Amino acid sequence: MSLQFFRQMPVSQRVTVLSATLLLLPVSGCSSQPGYRVQQPAIQQNVMQQQQYGTVRSIQLMNSSATGFGGGAILGAVLGGVVGNQFGSGSGRKVATGAGLIGGALAGNEIEKRNKTSNQIYRVTVQMHNGLTQQFDYQQIGNLQVGDQVRVEGQQIFL
Repeated sequence: MSLQFFRQMPVSQRVTVLSATLLLLPVSGCSSQPGYRVQQPAIQQNVMQQQQYGTVRSIQLMNSSATGFGGGAILGAVLGGVVGNQFGSGSGRKVATGAGLIGGALAGNEIEKRNKTSNQIYRVTVQMHNGLTQQFDYQQIGNLQVGDQVRVEGQQIFL
């Protein structure tokens, strides 16, 4: 939407567009995949920094609990409603706005589905040489195998 087009909109439509944009802004990052993290209590983190070597004990393929909030459908509906509201007048405008909302939601949902990556992750369990265990979640593990000796740096493991 161009700035000139936005300025030509009635004030009520500008408020609607800005409100919807501000409402959806925090949701826009919710469909991202989980990052790498150590699943250990915070108390043990200082101890873990000292223990840098271990053995891979298990690798499990799991479904990630991080799923999107349908941000594509919501954003599509808002944009479709704004565009639909530009056509017609009176009850025709209401019909066009409704059609834009529905069409935008369907299109946004489909785009979000196509852009989503797999929600499966690999949970790698590493038995540290001091006996403690750490778990790491990765989207890809390369050629890592059970029994490999690894080095741990922060939240990453290396062969």
